[in-house]
Amino acid sequence: MRTTKNLHSVNIKRRDVMVAGLAGAAALLVGKGGSAYAQPIDKGQVERKELKKPTESRIPGFPKIRLYEVTWQPGASSTAKMQNAMICECTQGTLEVSIDGKYFTAETGYIWTCKVGMVEGRINKGNTPATMRVFELLTA
Repeated sequence: MRTTKNLHSVNIKRRDVMVAGLAGAAALLVGKGGSAYAQPIDKGQVERKELKKPTESRIPGFPKIRLYEVTWQPGASSTAKMQNAMICECTQGTLEVSIDGKYFTAETGYIWTCKVGMVEGRINKGNTPATMRVFELLTA
């Protein structure tokens, strides 16, 4: 019989596996050369590129997933209220991120999650561009 402690560690491992699986799936999607286009968000200081249009997902409750990247030039910032759940990764540079008033620094390789309704601010305080890859989990 499993204890509560063991069940909790199993759940954490399952979440880790899910994040790793999404990252791997994204690598496959990007590798197929999806149509990427750039969309300026803030007068050329923040740019969004859709890497993959919404595609089917096998995650219960999220029938579609979209993949895109956002790049901030040095000094650029943006704030957004999350419309969908997301898994984010800093793939280049460093971003200072605030989530509902709490701050952390996302360096290259750092992964975090966002839930519907939370407010997230990002600023690039570095001297080089900073890029965030986003796996957006779509409910419709």
